[in-house]
Amino acid sequence: MSLDISTLVLLTIAIAYGLGVLSIVFSFLQVGTRGARHWGAGMLGLGMGYTLIYLHPHLPGHALLFAGWLCIVPSVLLMYRALHLICDSGHSQTLFSVAVMGGAIAGWSFFSLVVPNQLRQIDTTSVAISVITGRAAWNLWRYAQHSRYRVPALAVAGWLLVVATTPIVEILVRGTGSGAPESMMEYGPPTVVFARVVIITLLSISVLWLEISRLYEAIEYQAMRDELTGISNRRAIVAQLQRELTRATRENSPCSVAIFDIDFFKRVNDTWGHPAGDQVLKWVTKVIGNSIRAYDTLGRYGGEEFLMVMPGAGQDVAISIADRARMAIQDQACMVDDVEIRITISAGIATASAGADFEALLRSADHALYRAKDSGRNRVVLAETMQKPESAAG
Repeated sequence: MSLDISTLVLLTIAIAYGLGVLSIVFSFLQVGTRGARHWGAGMLGLGMGYTLIYLHPHLPGHALLFAGWLCIVPSVLLMYRALHLICDSGHSQTLFSVAVMGGAIAGWSFFSLVVPNQLRQIDTTSVAISVITGRAAWNLWRYAQHSRYRVPALAVAGWLLVVATTPIVEILVRGTGSGAPESMMEYGPPTVVFARVVIITLLSISVLWLEISRLYEAIEYQAMRDELTGISNRRAIVAQLQRELTRATRENSPCSVAIFDIDFFKRVNDTWGHPAGDQVLKWVTKVIGNSIRAYDTLGRYGGEEFLMVMPGAGQDVAISIADRARMAIQDQACMVDDVEIRITISAGIATASAGADFEALLRSADHALYRAKDSGRNRVVLAETMQKPESAAG
């Protein structure tokens, strides 16, 4: 059975409107979406553009045809903006959008007024779409390299690449078909129109999949972060410790932990209030974070306690790192509302060798911390080396 272009175009219009409405409804129902609403608006604009092109044969002149193509390019740019929001790219895309839109308008004007050629007007739009989607595919590919959920990002990038190459294929097909019907000039061959319907559908589904994956990734990230300080929370830092101990056992290398505690932190809250205490906690996080190695991990262990995981660090290295952080806190002051608050920290360190149990390691570091506090605070105390789970019992 032959494919009817008119039916396929109507199907394209219906799918564009339907997916546009679906994306917008999803954005209202799901809190935290970034680009679904923009994608939905772009799909609605795409449907409107094809509607104008479909209606233009029924009215004199080419105003609806020009308006249809003029509507499609900004709609694709809006969808490009949606992907930009989903991927949370910090770079402005205004210049790119203005350049593409300006080039498209210049091409339409040239092939409408200077050298009238309806086929080249269509090609101008096709090239603009190819440029936009090609750029979007490249951005998505780069985003997938550092995203935890690469599959949806790569799926969107793949479909965008198909979209970017399809207009070029349409130009080549139209270039070889002299005397083609006007409908084929406007929409392309029936197989291309059908492929466009399928691609638009799969691309929109993939974009919603990407948005949902990003939301899930954001929820996971928030669940593993301390809301006040922004560093790992207790669950995340303990999980990191378990992973590092497993690696230490596999590689037969040491792994150390340090538990920091802010000395007399209750006095800060009692004297300056809890908001000041929160500022001190954030300040301590920043100072310690600037004092440790890039591959050490700092997390909030509870209240005014912080846990630091130091992979590959033996006793001497661990003491050096912890004491550097202690001295950085001692030598600086936290400024809260023009008030200088000086504090100190104490630390207990424990070092584990292959096979050490993480709970025993934490108990050992905690005992060392208590010894640091009992012996005057503002110091680093080392616990006994953890050789294996049985050695932690004492």
